[in-house]
Amino acid sequence: MIDRLAQRLSQALGSSFTLEGEIGRGGMGVVYHARDERLKRKVAVKVLPPELAFREEIRIRFLREAETAARLSHPHIVPIHSVGEGPDGLVYFVMAYVDGESLAARLKRRERLPPEESRRIMMETADALGAGHALGIIHRDVKPDNILLEGSRGRTVLTDFGIAKALTSTTGPGTLTATGVAIGTPHYMSPEQAAGDREIDGRSDIYSLGVVGFQMLAGELPFSAPTVPGILLKQITEQAPSLKEKSPTCPEDLAACVMRSLEKEPEARWPTADALRRALESRSAPPYRPSRRPSGGAAGALSRAVETRLERGAPPARMSGGGRPERRRATRPTPKRDPKSDLTPSGEPRMVARFRDSFVSWASVCGGLMLIDLMMGHGLGWLSLFPTAVWGGFGLLPQYMKLWQNGYSWRDVLNRPAAPDAQESLLAGARRVLPAPQANEFGRQVDTIRLARNDREAILKIMERVPASERKLLPDVVQTVDALLRRAEELARMLHGMSGDVDDGALARIEIRIEAVKQHEQGSERDRQIDLLERQRQTLRDLLARRRRVEEQIESCVLAMQNVRFDLLRLRSAGVAAVLSDLTHATQQARALSRDVDHVIAAAGEIRDVLSASPPPAPQRPQSPVPPASPPPPGGGSRFP
Repeated sequence: MIDRLAQRLSQALGSSFTLEGEIGRGGMGVVYHARDERLKRKVAVKVLPPELAFREEIRIRFLREAETAARLSHPHIVPIHSVGEGPDGLVYFVMAYVDGESLAARLKRRERLPPEESRRIMMETADALGAGHALGIIHRDVKPDNILLEGSRGRTVLTDFGIAKALTSTTGPGTLTATGVAIGTPHYMSPEQAAGDREIDGRSDIYSLGVVGFQMLAGELPFSAPTVPGILLKQITEQAPSLKEKSPTCPEDLAACVMRSLEKEPEARWPTADALRRALESRSAPPYRPSRRPSGGAAGALSRAVETRLERGAPPARMSGGGRPERRRATRPTPKRDPKSDLTPSGEPRMVARFRDSFVSWASVCGGLMLIDLMMGHGLGWLSLFPTAVWGGFGLLPQYMKLWQNGYSWRDVLNRPAAPDAQESLLAGARRVLPAPQANEFGRQVDTIRLARNDREAILKIMERVPASERKLLPDVVQTVDALLRRAEELARMLHGMSGDVDDGALARIEIRIEAVKQHEQGSERDRQIDLLERQRQTLRDLLARRRRVEEQIESCVLAMQNVRFDLLRLRSAGVAAVLSDLTHATQQARALSRDVDHVIAAAGEIRDVLSASPPPAPQRPQSPVPPASPPPPGGGSRFP
């Protein structure tokens, strides 16, 4: 049965095409299977839904999509035959029909693909992307759904340039994609695309193709999370897992091609899609070594690397004795700390303190000898110069060489450690670092609390780097995040206590007890036991329902913190003006959630009070053939069979 949209499309196409059915639906249109009556061939027709076509900017974007894709004449790109617009505002274009299945359908059926088949699909897709990039066209949505596999020839065809944008020199109205808006599919987005960067080039498509390759070879995505903000955060901040560990049979060069494509910094990926294709074809990719910092020595790139490290929750740099972060020259060898050189009570390396003491002694003795020479009228004679040279050459110089080899310099020697009162004043203004959550405190929610604390630390570090002028424009982010973390921790502790009162199989055991008691003869003892068991069952159901609601509230707290963190990450690239409204909305939602959590905590406390005030057990009848049910112990929570 043809729907109303298909009927309108059929009228717009006229007698030239005959619709035969729907193929699928996407974010930018519906695709129908049709027959070209003039050329006697199968085609696919993509049409923009009417609810979107009435918006002029979307209709223009849709038509530009067709014009952009029509410029791409390549064996691995679906060709566009014609573009049309109906009298009622319906817009469509006719493209070649690919008789086969999508890569997503094949992965759903087979989970993972053999290495050689994966290599061929990646190689042909990279070839198609290279053709588009040569014309200044970025696909922006490379994913298995947009990679078609022709059934008869096995050819790979890339389709759906629905969100591609021609990279021209024009600005303003010609740029239809809003600046700072992340467009694409979260699981396959590049880090710069997930962060909403203004400037995205072909290396973003290379990253997305790397995710597809990882999925084909490993049978799973490199990054997954229960929420979209969680996925985007992982795309931005986390390193991809090792493909060789996920797929040991994968060839070394193929794994290197995929892992290099998944580098966070665009400069560390393959420079072009053609370079990736050549590496796949020649099987000559060098072994992959993850880059620890962006390629190139630009200060801006290094700053981005440091920001990424801070957002991952990494520990801060080691502090020198003066209380300032240590700085090493680029030509200095990598510091190698002597394991025997422990720290002094002031936190300074002991080997530095020992050299300073030796230097002070040498300077004092030499200065005294020089003063004696001057007082005796000898000038700077042998009495001062000879001991100075011998002691310095054989005593101090070897010690300083050892310091230099371990990464220290004269600056470390001459910088005295801060006095105890100065250290206390510095620590007074420092941010409190929360200890690692423990399972005996949070139970099964320990991983969730650890994630929430990491999000809080990342948010605080991002806020510290925001200029003071822009920080004034932001809402009370820090206070809201701290309140959310406190609520989540309190809920987790309460949930851990509730879990200690009852196990997951208690309800089933009560049901079995009730059915067993119902099989006995009628009598007051039987009725008493059934009544007691049914009250226990209802109490247990209430407790389990409360526990589920508490779990949902904890998840909501963590999700709210992730939303705030994601909006702050966008702040770096999109600016305060573009993110302020979203961040304000996220903070307001977090505050409302914090108030709701307070109500849940109070309600959970009430249910625990009720459980603690359970009535004492009724007297037992020794002659009863069935053991009576155990009522809740007074004052000790709830204990279920």
